[in-house]
Amino acid sequence: MSENQSVPQPDQPAPAQPRAGQPSPTPASAAQYVPQPMLESEARTWSMLIHIIAAAAMVLSLGFLGFVVPLILWLIYRERSALVDFHGKQNLNLQLTVLVSGVAAFVIGALFFGVGLIVTVPLWGLYCVYALIISIVAGVRAHRGEYYRVPAIIPFVK
Repeated sequence: MSENQSVPQPDQPAPAQPRAGQPSPTPASAAQYVPQPMLESEARTWSMLIHIIAAAAMVLSLGFLGFVVPLILWLIYRERSALVDFHGKQNLNLQLTVLVSGVAAFVIGALFFGVGLIVTVPLWGLYCVYALIISIVAGVRAHRGEYYRVPAIIPFVK
């Protein structure tokens, strides 16, 4: 053998060549999706919109579908910004608390032969008004870039 010819060494495998018609192998890191971080202004805007749109959805659905908006927006953007992740969880917990307290108000009212509805439904209505106001306050705080913790909620999502 001449010096110009290379002989594969036994401890080093020969490089794999892709066959015709097959895609070339990609590195494992290219196959994984890595979300791009948001700009601070974009994160503030989405955090605010989570609260404001959820408040509007709560009003339009009488408190029963307000959790859909923060859930969808939180699932889409939570990995791109810590601010959006925090405010998404806060508003999702607020909207789920409104939903659970509404169901509880009607169940408790029905257990007391409908007379309890005179007490429980107005109390739930007051909590809905609170949720609407606190959503606007939290939206303003989110737009400022603050991590505002919403009071009087059940922490379903941590």
